[in-house]
Amino acid sequence: VYEFFNVDLKHYFRTADSVEATAIDNGSAGPGWSRTGDDFVAYIAGTASPGFDVCRFYTFGANSHFYTVEVPECAALKNPASGWVYEGISFRINKPAASSCLAGTVPVYRLYNDRFAFNDSNHRFTTNAGNVTALQAQGWKSEGVAFCAVAD
Repeated sequence: VYEFFNVDLKHYFRTADSVEATAIDNGSAGPGWSRTGDDFVAYIAGTASPGFDVCRFYTFGANSHFYTVEVPECAALKNPASGWVYEGISFRINKPAASSCLAGTVPVYRLYNDRFAFNDSNHRFTTNAGNVTALQAQGWKSEGVAFCAVAD
């Protein structure tokens, strides 16, 4: 699952679609996007692989994407009044148990930039605990372990 950062927007974006990632590399999402290298491994959506489906959402106002593996959260965000547009299942991944990942998996931390009041919301999903610390120092809110990626 590839990660990008936009130097102009100061937003992070992830995609599990290699065709979409290559298109972004070639400018399809506009200027300023580059890969961070903070990728993680998940299972292909729609397969009988282990784990759970991850819902992908987009909000026009903040020009941002969001991912969740939690069924109630996915259902709530599908409501048109939520401000999010459901884009489908992006990938499959394991869920943490009591905020921990099982052996053979890697924690994927979820952070939020807390800029809803500025119509600039963005989430970052990272496997690097150092990124969590650095973003918290910039005012981002840690939302804990969102996923457990496949250790590669």
